[in-house]
Amino acid sequence: MADGGSPPGARPFRVLGCSTCRHADAPCRPGLAFLNRLCQALALAPVGADFDISGSASLCCGTRLCPVVWCATPEGARLWGDVPPEVPVAALLDPEQSEALPGSLHPPVRAAAEITAGPGLLH
Repeated sequence: MADGGSPPGARPFRVLGCSTCRHADAPCRPGLAFLNRLCQALALAPVGADFDISGSASLCCGTRLCPVVWCATPEGARLWGDVPPEVPVAALLDPEQSEALPGSLHPPVRAAAEITAGPGLLH
């Protein structure tokens, strides 16, 4: 929306988990706003059970740009803050599994913040 508002009829998302960002010592407001817009957009589009989308972005967090990685499925959406865009979502979803892979190019990453949006918000 050009005015930055929510599309008519879009439901707000429900936060299931939100860690305190180690940089701000508070929940990541830009990350929450990003997930809210993502969930609102996806709620307007019919998606099937096999729907899966992920990506990266840079969010303005005070005076710094913070790289984030995110993913969304019909079950919900997640965002990890201060994570390089080349880190695969699979390594963030299961850090222990990525550690166990021989010759893993992606060592475990500790996100500055993690936010999970709840089920029933994406169709």
